[in-house]
Amino acid sequence: MSALPPSIDSDSEPPPPPAPSEARVARRAAAGALAAELGHDLQGPLNLFRLMTEQVERGQPLDEEDAALLREELERLSRLSARLREMARWQLMRAEHTPRRLVELALASLPALQVPGFELELSGAAEATISCDAALVARALRELIDNALEARLQHAGVRWVGGEEPCLCVWDDGPGFDGDPGRAARFGVTTREGAAGLGLGLAHRAARAHGFRLELARAGGLTEARLWIVAPSGGGRSTKGAG
Repeated sequence: MSALPPSIDSDSEPPPPPAPSEARVARRAAAGALAAELGHDLQGPLNLFRLMTEQVERGQPLDEEDAALLREELERLSRLSARLREMARWQLMRAEHTPRRLVELALASLPALQVPGFELELSGAAEATISCDAALVARALRELIDNALEARLQHAGVRWVGGEEPCLCVWDDGPGFDGDPGRAARFGVTTREGAAGLGLGLAHRAARAHGFRLELARAGGLTEARLWIVAPSGGGRSTKGAG
């Protein structure tokens, strides 16, 4: 005769669910940070569009100042959309590009060259070549340069470092960041008040997609974002004419 199953105490509580892993908690935090930044960036345009719609419904025409505000918000939404599309990309379109060309592409839509105290140190950057997706790397550099311009006290710039371990270095003389520099390039980490690290996350994703390495460090009173150009094979030099 088989044994009867043990009785179930109806008053007993079910066992607690297993605690989420550290990686899962980090992913949730990153998703929450992204949602918070997107919500913040979208709220302004939505409020403006709502006000303008109500104004038109009341029969009040829009003047030139209203049109300028609408154009400004539409441009901001366009930039946000471009950043999100770049983050969603997964297929690289590699070709050979010089570091100088990548920096030029990054600066094409930034006013950095007109900013006092912005410096370019690109000696040898026209001779070396990097196998990469130019649009994606330029977008990463653009985000890093934008961060440097925002954080600088007086000076910021881009420096090409050739040799056996080449890198593109974006730097500024700002106060730097708190916490572990090794974590600073991860998604969700930011040096800007009220932001969620979308730019650094995009730059980190672009570096990882190429097999490159992005790190942030403090050196000689400067904050440096170093994009190390690692060979696709995982070792050796990745540029031609870098020496």
